[in-house]
Amino acid sequence: MKKLTVLLTIFILSCSSLSAQDKLTENFNKLTDEILENLQQFYPVEATARGVHTYDYVLPDFSRKSVRNEISKLKDFEKRLYKYRNTNLSLENKINLKLIKGNVDIALQDIDKIEWHRKNPYMYVSDAVNGIYLILISEHAPLTERVQNVIARLKAVPDLLRQGQENIKNPPPVYIELAQEMTVNGIDFYEAIKDELAESLPELTSEIETAVERAIAAMREFEEFLQTVKPGDENSYAIGNKDFDYRLQHDYFLDLDSDSLLKIGEALFARLDSTHKAIQARLDSNHTGNDSIFVIDCIDKQNVLDYYAWELNQVKQYLIDNDVVTVPDNIGHCLIVETPVFLRNIISTLAYQPPGTFNSDQTGHFYVRPILDTMDNEQAAALYKFIHRRGFKGSIVHEAYPGHHFQFQLAARNDNDVRKWQFNSFFYEGWAVYCEEMMYHKGLYGDNERTYANIINWALLRAARIILDVKLHTGQISREDAVAWLIKEFAFDTNTAQAEVDRYTLYPTIQMSYLMGKVEIQKLLEAMKKKEGDSFSLKGFHDRLLSEGSIPPTLLWEAWGLKQ
Repeated sequence: MKKLTVLLTIFILSCSSLSAQDKLTENFNKLTDEILENLQQFYPVEATARGVHTYDYVLPDFSRKSVRNEISKLKDFEKRLYKYRNTNLSLENKINLKLIKGNVDIALQDIDKIEWHRKNPYMYVSDAVNGIYLILISEHAPLTERVQNVIARLKAVPDLLRQGQENIKNPPPVYIELAQEMTVNGIDFYEAIKDELAESLPELTSEIETAVERAIAAMREFEEFLQTVKPGDENSYAIGNKDFDYRLQHDYFLDLDSDSLLKIGEALFARLDSTHKAIQARLDSNHTGNDSIFVIDCIDKQNVLDYYAWELNQVKQYLIDNDVVTVPDNIGHCLIVETPVFLRNIISTLAYQPPGTFNSDQTGHFYVRPILDTMDNEQAAALYKFIHRRGFKGSIVHEAYPGHHFQFQLAARNDNDVRKWQFNSFFYEGWAVYCEEMMYHKGLYGDNERTYANIINWALLRAARIILDVKLHTGQISREDAVAWLIKEFAFDTNTAQAEVDRYTLYPTIQMSYLMGKVEIQKLLEAMKKKEGDSFSLKGFHDRLLSEGSIPPTLLWEAWGLKQ
């Protein structure tokens, strides 16, 4: 009888323990759902981009009351998350705890410390345009349904831009310039969609025209505000060492500060520069001078689009045939399309638009530069030479297979909402850059050292971005000097170099993530090779890596039980 009592006691205690564990998990999941819902509500355009369409009818509210309320909520979330630090969460939820806390920490830094809404007029115009654009290109519902949210957001544009006028004080001159350019693009964009929507939905012509005209009027008013607003210091875009370091540690989970990161960037730049110069010298010494231009008159726009689509399918099939990664049969389509007319002022080069990890329809759009309907011999010859050399292949690798399109497709298959919400450039840009060199070594380009030289040169530019990312945002270099340095090192024209640097000022730490992400993935690769030995499979490594979602690869050491 005594033995039975002891066993019963043990059974009751184990059930009690299991119940407590279940309760812990349940409460944690409820909290993460609450946080995600809050972030989606406060950042509705970002939610649309991720495929969450609950708030497609509104634009952000950066009024003082709204911002104060959000700061209060985020601080409360931090306190509630802190309580889970030393609890018995599963390994997956321990990672999710770090991820969701990082999301909260960065959101709080953005509105309470850096205060982008008070210093960056570009973000208001960008949301006013992208908020509509993202709904239009989404395939989650018929246009007849989506148009109601388009109209609702158009009607919200005046309030958003009015908030910008009330909030913005002494913005950096570069942000004024970028916002002014975006207002011009935004007005053209609104005009174009007015005509296209009215043509597709004539019964809504009056409502669409009214909403568009009011949005354009608000954009013109904001444009006038930008001409009169008193600018801040020339270098006031810099967030400073403290905030830069905070982002490194809370967004990317890097055990680095800005000084250490700069040293890494400079070392990578020196090594890659030396490698590239050695390869280029070897290529120059073996150059035959056979660069003749083919003169043909049989290429038209459809030929070029068909080529791009063919090339994409060739690279996709190469992944399957060479066991690079598992490609599911039902992977979402990546459509090769000419950049639509109403987007050409926004997208001037190649670009990939993901469908959003939460979207039911996973069709991605790969935009290519506008192609002339008719071409003279010289233009046709240049395109033929490009195709003959298969010059588009590298862009396919980065933007589509096995780069962005493929990676986002697999991230969307993760059944955990915390993982699906993550959109960390340290992973998705790091993976795309990793793929550029990996696919060369997997033989995609054959034995073409000139292609390898281009890959190394692109990596060199990413190393330069690390250096300028740190220096610009810690006040160690001016915009003018950064532009001059890019021109000197890469022979950029002034406009290209200026556009690069201006983008760096907008998004601190994003530029460092390209090459640093690749480096981190390569470290994981070597650690996994060491751990698995003869059983290691590159395909298996890629499959496992891509199953984790777009999370910082620094967190995978713990998740995979690896030692650094």
